[in-house]
Amino acid sequence: MKNIDHAWQFFLLLIMFLICTLHRAITFISTKLTKPTTTQITNQTPISLQVKITLPTKIIFGDHETITAFNPSDLIQLPKNRLGEGSLGTLYKVVLDSGSIITIRKICKNVTHGGNFEHWVKFFGGLRGNRWLLPLRFGFWYGGEAFIIHDYLCLGSLEELLHGSEGVQFTPLNWEIRQQIALGAAKAVASIHSRGLLCGVIKSSNFLIQSDFSPRLSSYETPYLISASTIIRRNCGRMAPELTRTRSISKSFSQASDVYSFGILMLEIITGKKPSVTNLGQYVMEKKKREGLKGVPDRRMSGVEENVSASGMIRIAEVCLLSDPKKRPSMGTVVEMIQAAIH
Repeated sequence: MKNIDHAWQFFLLLIMFLICTLHRAITFISTKLTKPTTTQITNQTPISLQVKITLPTKIIFGDHETITAFNPSDLIQLPKNRLGEGSLGTLYKVVLDSGSIITIRKICKNVTHGGNFEHWVKFFGGLRGNRWLLPLRFGFWYGGEAFIIHDYLCLGSLEELLHGSEGVQFTPLNWEIRQQIALGAAKAVASIHSRGLLCGVIKSSNFLIQSDFSPRLSSYETPYLISASTIIRRNCGRMAPELTRTRSISKSFSQASDVYSFGILMLEIITGKKPSVTNLGQYVMEKKKREGLKGVPDRRMSGVEENVSASGMIRIAEVCLLSDPKKRPSMGTVVEMIQAAIH
C-alpha cells in the first residue's frame, strides 16, 4: 500500500515538473516573439527620384527631320544660358546632348496674343535657302508658351563685335571686314525687299556673324509681330524722320524707311559709334567740317588710312539718309553702290 502511495506522489511531482517546464518554455518563446527588434543600417544611400514633367505640346512649324530630332519637352528642360532680351522675347543658348549648340527664343506673351502670330511664324519659318537670312528652324507651343529655335553663331552679333568691352580679348574689326559685313547686310535687306517685305528697323544686334565674318539677318519677322509704334519707340536714332516727325500721322514702315535705317547702320559700322548714344548724321557732319572725310572712320580700326573706299561708303550712307524718302535709293541699288566702292 505504501508503494502505491509513493508511486502516486512521484507521478504527481512529475506532472507538476512538466507543467512548470512547459510554462517556462511558453513564456520564453512569447517574450522573444513580442520583443521589438532593431536593425542597424550602415552605408545608407539616399534614394534619388527624377521626375520629368511633360506639358501639352503643339508644333507650329518645322520640317520632318527637325521635328523627329527635337523633342520640345526635352529641349525646354535642358540647362540654358541667357543671351539677352529683345522685342520678341528672351533668347537662350542651349547645348544639346549631342554637343551641338542652338538658340531658343521664348516669345513674350503679348506677342503670342495676336491672332496672326502662328500665321507669320509659319510664313517666315518657310523662308529657306537664303545665305543672308538666319533661318527659323523650329517653332512650337509648350505648356501655353511659344518657342522658336535658331542656329547658334559663335561670333555673336555685329553689335558685340563693334562695341564689345575694351580689354585684352577685344579686337576692333578692321576696315576690310567691316566693308564685307556692310555688303552682306545690304544683300540681306535687299532679299527681304525682293519679297515685298519690310524690316522695320535695321540694327547691328540683328546681324549675327558667321565664322567667315559674313552676316546673317535675324528677327526679320519683328515688324509683323510687334506694333510699329513700339518698334519706333525702342529704337531711337535708327528711325527715318517721316516716322518720328509727328504723332498726328499714322506711322507705317516702308522700304524707303528701311533704307534710311540701313544708312544709320552703315555709319555705325564706319564710325564705331552707337546710334542710341550718338546722333550719327550730325556726328558725321561735324567731323567732316573739322577734319574732312578722313576724320569720320573709327580710329580704333586698321586698314582705313590709305583706303579711298571709306569716302565712298560714307557718301552711300549719306544718300540713304536723305530726308525725302522718294530720293533714297532702293536696297538693290545700295548693294551695287557698295560693291563699286569696295572694288
